[in-house]
Amino acid sequence: NASKDWTFQFSKGTDTIKFIQKSEVPHDRVPTYGKFVCELRPQKTEVERTRLTVGGNLIDYPDRVHAPTADVTTLKLHINDVISTPRAKCVMWDVGNYYLNTPLPRPEFMRIRVDDIPKEIMDEYDLHKIAVDDWVYIKIQKGMYGLPQSGYLANKLLEERLKPHGYYQTRHT
Repeated sequence: NASKDWTFQFSKGTDTIKFIQKSEVPHDRVPTYGKFVCELRPQKTEVERTRLTVGGNLIDYPDRVHAPTADVTTLKLHINDVISTPRAKCVMWDVGNYYLNTPLPRPEFMRIRVDDIPKEIMDEYDLHKIAVDDWVYIKIQKGMYGLPQSGYLANKLLEERLKPHGYYQTRHT
């Protein structure tokens, strides 16, 4: 049953990646590697987790890649202010996975060994037809784990979406 749920989730799709012919990789771009990361997390609802990460260390992105963040001192000052203020309330949330599915202004490319792709995926997407020298090539269209520019692009998109509601980023915090 778990495998059936996984297949449904995979088939639903997010258009984050697209399997492509090797010839569709631009000549001035070098595909990076993909790596499957498997984790057992008994403390979480999703105990067994597998994700595909991008070899970001080989990506040559021509624009900014870092997102502005508050330093530890700023966070400590904020928490201390909330704790020290009678009846103060504070809400924080983690947007760590926010960058997943953020549209990329330019696609990135990676390749994965045929042996590392489950047979049902190879069959469902007919990947044997496009495999070259035991590699399958992939066009990355949206933010994924490992892309160096994902955090910056997601932060920029979040700022654009919140700006109409009065949000702006301060330069130093």
